[in-house]
Amino acid sequence: MRFVKLALISGVVLFIIVYLFSLMIPSTVRISRAISISAPRDSVLAAVADMRQWKQWNVLVNNSDSSNQQYTENQISGDLLKITGKGQVGDTLFTEWQQKNARVLNSGFTCTGVNDQLVLQWYFDIKLRWYPWEKFGSIVFDKQLGPPMEKSLGNLKKLLEKNP
Repeated sequence: MRFVKLALISGVVLFIIVYLFSLMIPSTVRISRAISISAPRDSVLAAVADMRQWKQWNVLVNNSDSSNQQYTENQISGDLLKITGKGQVGDTLFTEWQQKNARVLNSGFTCTGVNDQLVLQWYFDIKLRWYPWEKFGSIVFDKQLGPPMEKSLGNLKKLLEKNP
């Protein structure tokens, strides 16, 4: 009986310690990548705003195992992934990503710079719940989303610089 009590108390104390450490991890995580593109601002914004063009450059859309994908100007939908354009404010386009049975991720593309020397930034904002395992799991989000984002932006750069 004494060992059961010790194990129970130890488990509770360990959970409290892990929970307190998880409080140091922020509740919102932003994954961001940027690339410089030598193309007119209108071309860059048009390629990002028209979701029908995403299949030409976006690896996250092409790599999904989703079937029945349909591309419209403001939405990409399939069995496993739905991406919706949420509008444009200035030089920032907002999107919403919904995987089947998963939370909604807010994303955006921001274009800055002058003339034909532009910087396109793509980001995902991920809101985390208070669960310790979710906060500690967020540490790997950058490793999961970062490389496909970089490859997608590189593909977009090649596409736009080849066809200005």
